[in-house]
Amino acid sequence: MASPRRWPAAFLLASALQIPPALAKPTLHWTPCSSNADLDCATLTVPLEYADPSNGQRATIPLARYAATVPVSQRKGSLLTNPGGPGSSGIDFLANGAGEGLSTITGGYYDIVSWDPRGVGDAKPLLACWDTAGEEMVASDSVSAAAEIEYSLFRNKTYTSPGGEYEKAINEFDASVAEIAADCAEYNSSALYTSSAAYVARDMVAIVDALDGKNASLNYWGFSYGTIYGAEFVQTFPERVGRVVFDGVFNPQANAETYMSQLPNDELYVADAIGDFARLCEQAGPEGCALSDGGNSTGLAKRLASLQASLYDNPISVSDGSWSITVGMFSFFMYSFLKLPTTWPAVASALRALEQGDADVMGELLTGATETSVNVSAPDTGSMAGWPIQCTDNAPSNGTSISEVAELVLELSLTERTPWLNADLSTLSFCRNFPNTRPRVRNFGAKRLTNLQTNAALTARNASVLIVNALHDPTTPVTSAQSLHRWLPTSSQLVTRKGPGHTTISLASLGLVNVIREYLLDGTLPETVQVHDVDQVVFGQGISDETITPDPVFNGNFTDGERALLEATYAVFLAFLSLP
Repeated sequence: MASPRRWPAAFLLASALQIPPALAKPTLHWTPCSSNADLDCATLTVPLEYADPSNGQRATIPLARYAATVPVSQRKGSLLTNPGGPGSSGIDFLANGAGEGLSTITGGYYDIVSWDPRGVGDAKPLLACWDTAGEEMVASDSVSAAAEIEYSLFRNKTYTSPGGEYEKAINEFDASVAEIAADCAEYNSSALYTSSAAYVARDMVAIVDALDGKNASLNYWGFSYGTIYGAEFVQTFPERVGRVVFDGVFNPQANAETYMSQLPNDELYVADAIGDFARLCEQAGPEGCALSDGGNSTGLAKRLASLQASLYDNPISVSDGSWSITVGMFSFFMYSFLKLPTTWPAVASALRALEQGDADVMGELLTGATETSVNVSAPDTGSMAGWPIQCTDNAPSNGTSISEVAELVLELSLTERTPWLNADLSTLSFCRNFPNTRPRVRNFGAKRLTNLQTNAALTARNASVLIVNALHDPTTPVTSAQSLHRWLPTSSQLVTRKGPGHTTISLASLGLVNVIREYLLDGTLPETVQVHDVDQVVFGQGISDETITPDPVFNGNFTDGERALLEATYAVFLAFLSLP
């Protein structure tokens, strides 16, 4: 009888991670990045299909590094970061200022590293839906910014009756997005079903192995959808969890269900953020906020509603007559910028001009944020990869009827007082028209969180994560952060900051950034849940309303070191803002 075969330890570890032995000890070759001389770039090769890692198919993951600034003997290894999306480039995030900003916050002790997740940016294969960028542009231009729906009419039974104007608008928007979903499914990129969170989490293991060695722990600061990757990682590899920050928590439980479950979660704090906008504007007065007339915030909120309603029947054209601000375009504008409080002075100026019949200011903000030069014969850029990525992370939504969508939007808009839900329908429409095929390696979603299995594994190792969120985040509501903390009761701490903004970096808070800094530097967490004040002024004299990236103003007397942390927070936010 043959003796049992003894497998090398490296093979056993690689097998557990679903990484072929040949790739178990990757080597990175760093060279200066062409996009930013302060960064080094490298490429990591990983299996394309983790369900069959030995089939010879490979994916390449681009990496960028902002090197630690302290002496080598004091360095703490690597801190990975991801700006979310899904579909955003981590390379661009670092190159546009996040590398230096995060390094300042963490005292230069870490190599700050990010990557383009599989299917995205310069990763190969790209999650493309067409052959060329020209086809991609035509498809993008075929979809309206939002469904042409008017919130104030939602109590009008004629408007909302079956076959009425409301349902017609929902159908028209859904049909335009459905064509893109069909194109993506038909094109069937090799990245289409190999770019989900479960695959990204396994790539993160490979990245840590290459950066800091086998069995090294992951140190990570994930923003927005980057927290989905963090949640998948801590459930799949709890033994590799180091210091992990979840910033602006995307609910992994809702995200694992159909998008009909995710959408209600998205709208929970929109009304509160609108209230913050109106309150802060009126507090600043006409000298600090172009939209203020010296009245109260309730009056300003009513003016916004009236302006939106007027655009339903009377769109306002830009001066050259080439296009108009419709009610759908207005909803898209407000939905996009409500999550970004430091842009609000420019937003208020655009709204004031629109009240006066001038659409050019709003038009410039919209086109400045979206227009790019396109080589129509170049390959597809993968700019729409976020839709199919999120679909394959969700449970199939293709059993959802258009009438169910219309009913949900109507109910949510009224109960949550969220007047711009028509601008948040694109992912639902895409997923509703997308196949029910899912990746071979399935996401945990929140299965090992809700049953407290991950909490037990982390607690046994004395490993704890930090969860941070803004109280009035209109995109990733604080309730999601609270749920994550509840699922990790002895292995996490929750810290929040007051006010609006998507992720905590959208408004600088010295108290909060110090909590994050102390945790990442020495593992210290507060003993109890904390709430920190905002230290950045939104509206005020001296803050430019002619740009969405004004010079920051902070509301206190700070030491040079404290101010550096606040300015670094803003620098990271500007890098976040720069992403498509």
